[in-house]
Amino acid sequence: MHGRILITIATLISYLALVVPQASSASQTKARTNSSRQEVSIKLRRASAFIANQELSLAELELSSILKINPQEPRALNLFGDIRFRQNRTGEAEELFKRALAVAPRMAEAHINLGLLYMSTERVEEAATQFDKALGASSGSNNARFNLVTALRRVAATSLASGAMEKSLAHLLRARAVVPRDPDVLFEFAMVSMRLSLYEDAERALVTALEKRPDEPTFIYALARARMETGKLPEAENLFRRYVSLRPQDATGHYGLGLILSRLKQNPEAAKSFARSLELQPEQTESQYQLGLIAQADGNLEEAATRFEKVLTRFADHVGALLGMGMIHAQRKQYEQARQSLERVVALQPDFAKAHYHLGLTYARLGDKEAAVRETELATKLEREQKQAKRVVLRLLDGDSNNRAAQDGVKP
Repeated sequence: MHGRILITIATLISYLALVVPQASSASQTKARTNSSRQEVSIKLRRASAFIANQELSLAELELSSILKINPQEPRALNLFGDIRFRQNRTGEAEELFKRALAVAPRMAEAHINLGLLYMSTERVEEAATQFDKALGASSGSNNARFNLVTALRRVAATSLASGAMEKSLAHLLRARAVVPRDPDVLFEFAMVSMRLSLYEDAERALVTALEKRPDEPTFIYALARARMETGKLPEAENLFRRYVSLRPQDATGHYGLGLILSRLKQNPEAAKSFARSLELQPEQTESQYQLGLIAQADGNLEEAATRFEKVLTRFADHVGALLGMGMIHAQRKQYEQARQSLERVVALQPDFAKAHYHLGLTYARLGDKEAAVRETELATKLEREQKQAKRVVLRLLDGDSNNRAAQDGVKP
């Protein structure tokens, strides 16, 4: 019995002799790992400080020492990419940012840096994608939010310049989803909406924008235009008068006031505003054109023709003045001259339904029945297509309204 106890004690001592060194070894390994992580963190902080002070070579030494041990350290790769970007070595920078994101796909800072690189090389749509991912990875990041909205506005402006208005509107809708009450985004959205004849949507956006900047003249002018197109003529007149009071030497203000007064059938007052606009900016064509329309509406064809001809002297391809001259020629039974003017209009603006309609009437007067039927049918087709295009855009806007309502927890 005594012998068994001695053996058991000896066995226990032998076991402890084995276990204690292993536990000690694991503790040492953990300590070394923690020490290594702390060292990496210290080096990353030093590298960031060197980059902030433009001491890029010192930052590079710190990061190289990290990547020598761990080539896939995402924070080091991202900072190394930042260095290469600052050195205008964009190809290397892009590869480093992508390597960082391959290891850490939700690393917001790397997405932002890659987005900024894309912005610098005019790859704006790709930049917007990166900023969107950064925002998703860090929803509270003001930096990601700002950069995403900046990129979307740039893409929208580029799309608008190329004539892709629906695409431009879609990008601005995305920007609005990120910053719903940003006055600049709302203003740009409103301007594109008006280009697409979506005046009520433009009006709502501008009202919100003016809540943020109640005395911004460009917002006031745009809202006046939107309300004029939605038939709120007295409100539009008040807004144009307010704009003129803020910027009395701006020819566009007097032009806008003239437009609303002509809509209100106050042609004498409208003519005064257009005349004042011409005094302030004699080289312009639009007030001259509007004075021609007033004269034409009043039956003064001589003055109207003179006004339209002045416009065409300055701008030979002015579609409105060409249409006006075509209609005057038709009224004077000068059908061949009318045909020439109207054919020029549809060549310049093939989707101008009104011009095709009047050209069809002119062909009929000239006895060209086939051409008359073709033009009037084309006018009808264009009107139908334009209405359909408007419905498509309205569906896009309805989808945005539903999304925003869902985010707000309310029924649209």
